[in-house]
Parts: sequence; C-alpha cells; structure tokens
Amino acid sequence: MRVALTDKFTVLGHTDHAPLRGMQSAMRYKPSMSAGDTQIGAFVLGMHATGLTAARCLGREGISVKGFDVGAKRAGFRSRYCSAEVCPDPLDQPDALVRFLRHQVRHGSQKVVLLPTSDAFFLFLSRHRVQLADKFLMNLPSIDVAESVVNKRRLYELAAANDTAFPKSYFPATYDEALGIKDSLRYPAFIKPYWGHQWRAHFGGQHKGFKVQSPEEFLGRFREVLASGHSALVQSYITSPDDNLFSLSLYLSQEGEVLAAFPRRQVRQYPPNSGTVTLAISERDPELVADGTRFCQSIGYRGIVGLEYKRDREDDKYKLLDFNPRLMLSDMLTAYCGINLPLLQYLDLTGQRPAPRREYTEGVKWLDSIADFHAFKQYHERGELGVKDWLNSLRRARVFALFAWDDPLPFLVDRKFGFSYGRILAYVIKDFLQRKFAPRRSASPTTRTV
Repeated sequence: MRVALTDKFTVLGHTDHAPLRGMQSAMRYKPSMSAGDTQIGAFVLGMHATGLTAARCLGREGISVKGFDVGAKRAGFRSRYCSAEVCPDPLDQPDALVRFLRHQVRHGSQKVVLLPTSDAFFLFLSRHRVQLADKFLMNLPSIDVAESVVNKRRLYELAAANDTAFPKSYFPATYDEALGIKDSLRYPAFIKPYWGHQWRAHFGGQHKGFKVQSPEEFLGRFREVLASGHSALVQSYITSPDDNLFSLSLYLSQEGEVLAAFPRRQVRQYPPNSGTVTLAISERDPELVADGTRFCQSIGYRGIVGLEYKRDREDDKYKLLDFNPRLMLSDMLTAYCGINLPLLQYLDLTGQRPAPRREYTEGVKWLDSIADFHAFKQYHERGELGVKDWLNSLRRARVFALFAWDDPLPFLVDRKFGFSYGRILAYVIKDFLQRKFAPRRSASPTTRTV
C-alpha cells in the first residue's frame, strides 16, 4: 500500500494567497503522519542551507532528526527541527566519521535513515556504504555512477553516451594541451573543475569557475588552475541571459521509479553568469522533466538529485551544466510547492512505498535575499537592472533560503538579527539620491522582470 503525501503549504491554482496562508499556518504546523510511521530516526549530513531544508522537511513531519557537520556555525545548528553536533570531516577523516556515526546508533535496534546534503557527504556515504549498511538506511546509485556524477568530466562522458546535450567541452591536462586547443575554443569560454567541492574549498564557497574572453586570458587562467593542483575542463559558454538557467529536482526510488519531479527557472545568480541561484520561480516544464528523467534513469541513478541546465538560444536546446546528487539550495521551494523530497526518501527507505507526487504550485518565488542583493549590485553597475525593477522582482517571494516563520533562529543569527540588511537600505538610498540629483545614465535592461 502506498502512502499518499498531502500538500501542507499550498492549494493548487491559488498561488497569490495560498502560499501566504501556508507560511502563517507553519507556526501551528501539525504532522499529518501517525507516530508509528515516523518512529525511525533520520541523520542529516551537512548543516548548511540544504541541510537546514532537510531538517525542516523531516522535523515538521514529527521525525526525530539529528544533524552533523564539521563546523558548528552552519545555519542548521540553530534549527528547532534537529539536534546538531560537530562530526569528523567526510573526506579528510572518513574512517573517524564511520566510527562516529556508528557510535551515535550503538544503543538503537532500528536502522536510521541517512540523508547527505553536500557532495562531500554524498561521496563519503557511497565510498563507505558497506561499513554503514548494517546500521543505516541509504538510497544510493552504484559506486561507479556516484563517482561519475560528481566528477564533471565523467558526468559529460555519461551525458554523451546517453544522448543528453551539454556545452562543447575540452579536457586539457597540461599547459601544452591548453595551447593546442586555445584557437579551437569559441569565446567567451568557461573553465570549470572536475570536482566542484574541492574547487570551492580552494577558490571560495560560491566560485564555480573562470569565464575567459580570449585565448590569452584562457591560458593565463589555466596556468593558475594548474598551479592550484585541481583538474579542470573548458567549455563553450552559453551566452543566453541568466534567466535562461533552469534546474530540476527529482527523486528516484530504490527501484528506479521517478516519484517526483520539480522544475524551476533560476532568475538570477551570484556571481552573475557563473554562480549560485539567488532568485528562482516554480514553473511547468514538461520538456525539462522528460530530459532529466530520461538521463537519470538511463544511468541508473537513485535518490535525490538536482540537475542544472541552460537553454541555448542558438539551437533552443537545454544543455546540462551540473549534477547535484543531493538537495539543491532552493529545494525549500520544492517542499513549499507540495513536493517534500526528504520525506519521499524517508518513506521509501522505511518501506512505506510513497505514491508518486506529480502536482505542485506554479509561480512561487524563492529568494536568498543577501546573495540576491550582491547579484543585483553587479547587474545594476553594468546597466542591466534598475533598482525599481529589482525591487519589483522580489514582490511575492514566499520562500527563503534561511527564513521560516516557524523556525526563525537560523535566519536571525546568520543575518545578525537584521543588521545585515543595513547595506541594502544604504545602497538603495544612495542610488535614489544619485538619480535625483545627477544626470541619468541610459540603460537597456537585459534581464527579465518577474
């Protein structure tokens, strides 16, 4: 018998008012499942914003959640929906982490659900599944697939073998090989890492790669990459506007059935053109769902996944950019619109056979406010987005990276109890005064207002 998931937050077809009622009612949230259904506990590995999303999605259902990460300053440590603890590093101290997790369940008779929310924790679980299998419940693809989807070169090789479009890519391993392809590249081009989590640790948390405009800039940046010790590829840069970026969240059961699919448009990102989503909106997109579903099933993927695409205006095709074997940053939007991915995985792993979740609310916006402000500043300084259009695009944002009415502390601490927004107010006032008392600068906006 399948378990039917009810929509806690929204009423389909009422996107203007139902989400607001959902946020308000979240302060009085009541689990819809009986205690017997949720008696098995869950461990969330990684307590950044994605881990916070997982903790909220499970904790609101009455599931006992423990969270773990390598540093106590992560946002999820302050959530009311989990108890959190510092743990060994999944890549630098994997054996210690295996012992740590087994110690956490030493007195329990039931297996515990494990949910990774970062690439590092995903790889750790995949590589140590045998040592953990007698104590924990996990939904993972094969070891080979797990390693391939996190490694960009192997990901694109999988895409090529399974007829999934991606930007034209080259894989130089030495400076001489880079010299050999510099005149074959179409500029602008983009240098990106094989291993994103290692790259971000070296170059910075939101750094996805280098956009280069010429052969000379490419060679200079590639020399810098070689010096860092990180393997990287270079690919054609899709010059479509940033609001041609899309993402798709899926859940594939242990049997490989797609139980849920949720597409959205990524309106802005930071840094612009090559960063992390800051404003997204739920949309209906059967073509994207079909493409992502076909690819994930063809490679034998299992579990939660977030795919990132950009529509290339030259051939009007979606091109696969990235594969996230976990929750995505904006997956609180997924839950708000009616598809609770962590709960689906929990029910699947605990033998409760959740029913497929096909419906969701369209037109709902998700916002990472501080990051979106930094993105706006760059768009604005390039003459691509005015203050008024930016503020209008934020209207009716219903879901946020950290803020939740029923769980405010992660947001309040991270945003310094509101003081972080002083910079936004000062910038808007300064811009207003400059426009009022100085000659106007002509601008031709190239980003869509939503």
